[in-house]
Amino acid sequence: MRILVCTQRDLVACVALNRLLPGLDGHAVEVALHEPPSGDPGSRNPWERQRWFEGALARHAIFLPMDRLPHPVGDLLTFHHLARRHAVRFHAININTSDGYKIAYSFRPDLILCVRFRRVFKEPILSLPSLGVLSLHPGALPRYAGLAAPVHTLLAGEGNLTSTLHVSDSGIDTGPVIASVDLPVDWTRSLFWHLPPLYVRGVELFLREALPGLAEGSRPLAQPQDRTRRRYHREPTPQEITVFERRCLPFLNERDYAETVRRFGADWPRTS
Repeated sequence: MRILVCTQRDLVACVALNRLLPGLDGHAVEVALHEPPSGDPGSRNPWERQRWFEGALARHAIFLPMDRLPHPVGDLLTFHHLARRHAVRFHAININTSDGYKIAYSFRPDLILCVRFRRVFKEPILSLPSLGVLSLHPGALPRYAGLAAPVHTLLAGEGNLTSTLHVSDSGIDTGPVIASVDLPVDWTRSLFWHLPPLYVRGVELFLREALPGLAEGSRPLAQPQDRTRRRYHREPTPQEITVFERRCLPFLNERDYAETVRRFGADWPRTS
């Protein structure tokens, strides 16, 4: 089977690919990486600071030094070392552009899988793969559709975060649901700490529940969402961010960030 994985170039997505790509050995795989929002380390908004730690800081202070090494030194691999180990081609491109479509069309995927992908697919991409487009959404559907689903989940008082595997259509998180899996919240940790295992659980759900049938040419069973229960969420407002940090979790802390990046073999915090 030919699988095009669409994701973004950040720390959380890289952890998820470390679980996904070994599970796709034996299939023809390519990866389309788009650039996430850059974030701002000097912002008073912790949401923006978290984005910077996940994205720009990880790329320049962690991935680049690791990429210069001839071999990976941690149990997690950077995008560069994942590409080499699994013989997977990575494309730094927005798949919804004309150039992105050309790459997808030339690969002719049977399936497109979206993992931590912030774009809404347009035609003709949606009609390209014969087995459709599947997405992992970091929230329970239809209650937590849209942006920042983990934040809105916790603001609502939930004790679990959810990763939902669903069929992508022309809407935003509106397609039929295949399956979901929960991650219990650890209230001693940060929001960031939960994101890598949340996506990893979603990847494992895909590998277990969907991939075997897809490999035989069968689309997985999926249930239409109850539109009467749908709630679309936008990025959290400053007021919601304040409430989140007071009542829920910190967005990020040094311990949780260091624990994740050290798995790549990175020296963090820097000692020299």
